[in-house]
Amino acid sequence: MNRFPDLIRKYAFRHPDKKATHFEGRDFTYAQFRDRIQAMARVLSDLGVRPGDRVAYLGQNSHWLVEMYYVPCVIGGILVPLNYRLSEDEMVDVIADCTPQVLVVDRHFVPRAAALMDRCPTLKHLIFADWDDGAPELPAGTPSYDALVAGAGKVADDAFDAVASHSNDTMIIFYTSGTTGVPKGVMLSHANLLINATGSGHLYGYVDTDVLLLSGPLFHLGTGSRVYTAIAYGTTMVIQPRFEVEDTMRIIQDQRITTMTLVPTMLRMIMDHPKFGDFDFSSIRCLTYGAAPMPVSLMERAIAAVPGVVFCQGYGMTETSPVLTVLTPADHVPGNPMIGKLGSVGKPVIYADVRIVDDNDNPVPTGQPGQVVVRGPQVMNGYWNRPEETAEAMRGGFYHTGDAGFLDEDGYLTLVGRTKEMIISGGENVYPIETENALSKHPAVAQAAVIGVPHEKWGEMVFAVVALHDGKSVSEADLIAFCRERIADYKAPRGVMVWDGALPLSATNKIDKNAIKKQLARENA
Repeated sequence: MNRFPDLIRKYAFRHPDKKATHFEGRDFTYAQFRDRIQAMARVLSDLGVRPGDRVAYLGQNSHWLVEMYYVPCVIGGILVPLNYRLSEDEMVDVIADCTPQVLVVDRHFVPRAAALMDRCPTLKHLIFADWDDGAPELPAGTPSYDALVAGAGKVADDAFDAVASHSNDTMIIFYTSGTTGVPKGVMLSHANLLINATGSGHLYGYVDTDVLLLSGPLFHLGTGSRVYTAIAYGTTMVIQPRFEVEDTMRIIQDQRITTMTLVPTMLRMIMDHPKFGDFDFSSIRCLTYGAAPMPVSLMERAIAAVPGVVFCQGYGMTETSPVLTVLTPADHVPGNPMIGKLGSVGKPVIYADVRIVDDNDNPVPTGQPGQVVVRGPQVMNGYWNRPEETAEAMRGGFYHTGDAGFLDEDGYLTLVGRTKEMIISGGENVYPIETENALSKHPAVAQAAVIGVPHEKWGEMVFAVVALHDGKSVSEADLIAFCRERIADYKAPRGVMVWDGALPLSATNKIDKNAIKKQLARENA
């Protein structure tokens, strides 16, 4: 039986004084990390949390949230980290779906937590997790996380073994971003997350001496998976409340960060910052990226700008815990035989059976695009309270990702878009990523998003929205011509709009195409 609290106890026994977390100037050793998790588990048990019950967390990144990744499962419970960028009504819907009894909140969202306590009848207990004991807006009598931990005292490692969740039990539920509909709760087990951590971490070169920066939102598995990888390898976690470019660069320098995970927009923001050259990045061993396609031009720029640092890409999704393929550091080294694969997302990890299928779920020939499907021990337990949607996503025993791509003769996977984003223009299938990659190579273009818009003649027209680098300008005709020199004519945009400022981002720092479509609809109304 493999359970994450057992790994934490192992490191606490072997390396009790090793730093487990650093947050806002305070460190906790692995022994303290274990003790705090055990104590908070006792608190939740005393509040009535039983095996299978859910506990919600609303807050920015912190050591409290990292601890709570593990606390509920000690007593068989399940954590639900809430996306704090959701509206109050959306949060009410999520809570109504997963029905937690306990809500933990930090100082940033106290008014929202108070409103949720009033509106959500399943919520019985509110806990305040922050440096102070309370806040003026908190309901009377709200206890402090740290005071509760202190009051619980020392709790034996095996105190809850009889009720702790097992390898295949759900330990956390991540709600998807909902860009394609109502958010769904993805149920992930110890086994799901441990196979991801151990099966992909070695490809990134993780070692126990690494110092890992957690700066992306921990309500999302893109960064959240690194919390599990850190425990699998016994590394130190440095936690940033939220990604702020200059603060991130300062933390890298001051905490001697060796590895972190970025999405392409975060990498671009760092490299475009006027103080980029003022900070010391010499401690960094490896930068991993994922969650959204990396424009080849940005990757090539990064490799040239940060000599000595290796890059590694992971592709996957919440439902697969998340990594399915990895483009290894060796693949990023200039001059290597596979340097031409930078536009891919790498090869499938050993535990993932990845296939490309047509609309009837039949495998397609090598090099032909289709839907990416996968099976293996990293695939989710299912969607919370959604058996029909789980069955549809898992038909034939394979999880259907909704991503379109192809496997080449070397086994590398290249994504060409979302199957639902595919544009059919004049009978030709156009995947937005191909057009976006072409646009991103233009020196004036900082960001690009490609969508299909209705067209009387072609059914849909390929339309591009771009944000430009400061001080740059380019005409629509020039961008269209630029693309036609690099991709097939039918894939080139037939219309281009220059966005005022940076393109809108989703909660996970991906370009928000839904927001772009809504803005275009308003302008054309």
